[in-house]
This record gives sequence, C-alpha cells and structure tokens, in this order.
Amino acid sequence: MRRFLALGFLLGLALAQGRLEGGVYASLASMGPTLEAALSLGEGEVYLRAQGGRAGLGYLGGLALGPLGYLAYGVQGELGEGGLGGVLFAEGGAGPLAFQGRLGYRPQGAFPLFPEAGPFGRLSLRYRLVPREVVGFLLEGGEAFRLEATYALRQEATHTLGLGVAGWPYLVLGHKGEVGEEGEVLDLLLRLGGINRLEAGLYLGEASLFLTLSHPWAGSVGAWLGDLGLEAGYRGAPYAWIRYVWRWP
Repeated sequence: MRRFLALGFLLGLALAQGRLEGGVYASLASMGPTLEAALSLGEGEVYLRAQGGRAGLGYLGGLALGPLGYLAYGVQGELGEGGLGGVLFAEGGAGPLAFQGRLGYRPQGAFPLFPEAGPFGRLSLRYRLVPREVVGFLLEGGEAFRLEATYALRQEATHTLGLGVAGWPYLVLGHKGEVGEEGEVLDLLLRLGGINRLEAGLYLGEASLFLTLSHPWAGSVGAWLGDLGLEAGYRGAPYAWIRYVWRWP
C-alpha cells in the first residue's frame, strides 16, 4: 500500500506543477538526506517532507475574501520516531489587521525540517495605525515562553522598536531598508536582555545571505544562490546543510 501511495505521489509530481528539494544535512552525530516535494492542486498545495526517521504530509490552501481580506491555512500530519505528530497553520488579513498562527505537537524533533519537540505554538498580530506605522504583538510557546510587542515606522527605511519578556525582559531593535542602487535590501533585527539574538538578511535579487547569532552560543550563516541553498552553523555542535530545488514545468 505504501508503494502505491508513493508511486501515486511521484506520478502526480510529474504531471502537475510542483517542486522538489533534495539535500544533505550533516552534524558530528549523524549525516543523512532531507527531502521536500510539493504538488499544486488548484488553489492549494500538497507537500511531503522527510528526514531521517520522520516524515510529514501536509496541505496548504487559501481563500480570497474580496474586500474582507484573505485567509491561508494548512495542516501537516507526521509519523516517525517517537510517534505521531501534527501542525496547524493559519494566516490572514482584513483591513489594517493581519495575523499568523501555528499550533502543533511533535514527540521528537529532527532539525532542520522538524525542529520543535513537544507542544509548541506561535501567534503574531500586526495592526496598521496609519500607512507608515504598524504595531505588532507576538506570543510564542514551546521549549520557552515569549511575549513581545513592537512598533515599526516606515520612512525611507523601516525602523522597529519593541519590548519583550522571555523569563527576563528584553529590548527589540530593527532596521530594514535598501543599501544599494539596484534594490538590495538589508534586514537587521536585534534582541538584547532576556533573549540575546541577532538576525540579519541581505537580499541581492537572485542571491540572499543570512546570519543568526545568539547567546548562549549558537548561530548560523547561509545563502540562497538561485535554487542552491547553503547553510552552516552551531547548535550544541557544528552542522552543515546543502540543498537544491527543482521546479517544473
């Protein structure tokens, strides 16, 4: 039965619009392949993710609500080491209000495709006060609890200021704006205090560069060069991840 399901999924991938991402993840403890495959179905997408002893099958869809806004949603079921798991996704907007949310449970994590373990959730709300001012609210739970509120002002660049609590209070500082004559964009976000973490992204058209650095010491540096993704970092031990995306038709 599993063979027929796998053959059916691969046949669907060949006949419809889709993408296939294959990669290799390596750390001091293990090395193995990562796989993501997606198939467009009308207004939605069905996808498969697999890494090591864990796999997930999911669906992403959306609804256009006209002048009322939009709604995107998804569900992912998982099977593998430790037992069953699943994740629910939702994203939408109406007028000045936008939200993103996810809620899930996974008995055992498998970084990078299945990073969380146990119950986890995240809710993000953004409200546009005027065209250039946005307030945000973030609630996150899982291995640690986090509550955050931000204010963003967009002029030539977007500047963000906020406060959060994650055991101890922390400060949020952000900047996003163009840094070159050809539309290159630099995105910086710094948290200091109860969380100490720097996130940086540089977007150069077909290429994108990323950096994260946090304390207690962890971090990563990565790049997307067209359809080729490269990442190296440290999460208790060094790791590297390389992957490539094929798209059709």
